[in-house]
Amino acid sequence: MQLTKPITVVVGILALGALIFNFYQDSKVSYLFGREINPWLYRAFWLVVVGICIYNYIYIDRNTLKNKSAARRGNKLKIRSRN
Repeated sequence: MQLTKPITVVVGILALGALIFNFYQDSKVSYLFGREINPWLYRAFWLVVVGICIYNYIYIDRNTLKNKSAARRGNKLKIRSRN
């Protein structure tokens, strides 16, 4: 799932906050989508969400850098061909 960089950061921070709060709260049962689940499954879910956000952030950053360098090469080639 491809998201924009700011949305990825916000979702990642919220997921990390939910994960940390769940460790702090230390409840016997957690609720996810209205259902009671084991707290460790809840933590695993939010950990996966954080992992996906980190992966998307790195993926977006790499593609941005590749596109910028490709644009620079294209501009240099255009300038050289004009001379």
